[in-house]
Amino acid sequence: MNTDSNIEKKLKNKKLLTNIILFAAFPLICLIFALIGKWLIFGIVLAVYLVIFIYIKLENIRLIQTGYYDKKGEFQKALLPAYKAYKMKHSTVDTANIFIYMLLKAGKYEKAIEITNENRNRYMSEDQLIAFSSNEALALWKLGKINESIGIFEKITEKFESTNIYVSYGTVLTFSNDLNKALELNKKAYQYNSSSKGIKDNLAYTYYLIGDIDRAKRMYDELLDEPLNFPEAYYNAALVSNSQGQYDEAVRLFKQALSKQFTGLTAVTKEEINNKINYLNRGQGGML
Repeated sequence: MNTDSNIEKKLKNKKLLTNIILFAAFPLICLIFALIGKWLIFGIVLAVYLVIFIYIKLENIRLIQTGYYDKKGEFQKALLPAYKAYKMKHSTVDTANIFIYMLLKAGKYEKAIEITNENRNRYMSEDQLIAFSSNEALALWKLGKINESIGIFEKITEKFESTNIYVSYGTVLTFSNDLNKALELNKKAYQYNSSSKGIKDNLAYTYYLIGDIDRAKRMYDELLDEPLNFPEAYYNAALVSNSQGQYDEAVRLFKQALSKQFTGLTAVTKEEINNKINYLNRGQGGML
C-alpha cells in the first residue's frame, strides 16, 4: 500500500486546482463577457461551463443517488448509481469504499471481495485504508472466514479506535470460538463508548453466550428501554428470555426484531427468526 505523503499532497493540489477552475475562473470569464455585452459568447462559455461542471461532479451526483436509495433501504437500487460512480475514470478511493459497502448491504459478498482486490494497491489515506480494511473484514465474516476477518480487525484496532469499528469487530468475535476474546474486546469497547447501543448489545450477547444469563438480562432490560432501529438487539434479548423459560416474551421480542430493517450486514436473518417463532408457537418449549 502506497502511503507516501507526496501523493496525498498532489491529490489535494489537483482538487484545489479543479475547484479554482470550476468556482472562480469560469464564472469570472462568464461575468466579464456579460458585462461587456458579448451575450452570444457569454452563452457559449456558460454552456461549456455547465457541461464541464456536471461531468466533473457526476461522480458526486451518483453518490447522492446512492445515498438516497440507501436511506430508503432499497439497497439493490442503490447499487446501480454506486457502480456507475465507481466505474468513472479516476473515481476516488472513497467512491470505491462506498460501492464495496453498498455491495455488502445488498448481500453481494463475493463481489465486494472482487472490488476490494481491484483496489488493494491504490494509494489510500489512513482513514480510507481503515474503511477499506473494515469492509474487507466484514465481507470475509459474511463468507464464513471468521479468523481472517478477526485478523484484519486486530490490525485496525492496534492503531485506531472508533465506535463503528468496535461494533463490527465485537459482532464478528461473537461468531468465533474464542468467547474469552469476545468478552475482553466487548468490555473494552463498552469502556470506550458505553452509550453505543451496538456495543452494549454485543457485550450483553457475549454474556449470554458465556452463560451469564442474569447479567445479559439486566443489560437487555436497560438497552430495550428505548426503541432501537436494528434487529439484533431484539433477537438476542429474545434468546435470553427463551433461556429463562419466558417463551411468550421471547416470541414478542422475535416479532419486534422482524419489524426492523435487515441488510446484508445484519447478524441474523429473517428466516432464522421465523424458524424460532414457529418452533416456540408449536409449544415445543425452549430452543437450544
